[in-house]
Amino acid sequence: MKFFIAEQNLGADATKEQAEQLIKLLKEKGWDVEYGIGRNVATDVSEFGQEEKIQDKFADDFMSCLSKMEE
Repeated sequence: MKFFIAEQNLGADATKEQAEQLIKLLKEKGWDVEYGIGRNVATDVSEFGQEEKIQDKFADDFMSCLSKMEE
């Protein structure tokens, strides 16, 4: 799946640099993430019907990476 992240996803006072840092961390975990606002979409036939499961795993990694940034 392709995911999009911008400052709005991090909080009211987040910067573009923080969003880009989070994207870098998520890419290191193997996620297909880009800067911007868009709809998260399945990009491979094998992902169809699995979107919710993939999004749940992404959310876990998103929160984990966000916690790392706050350390």
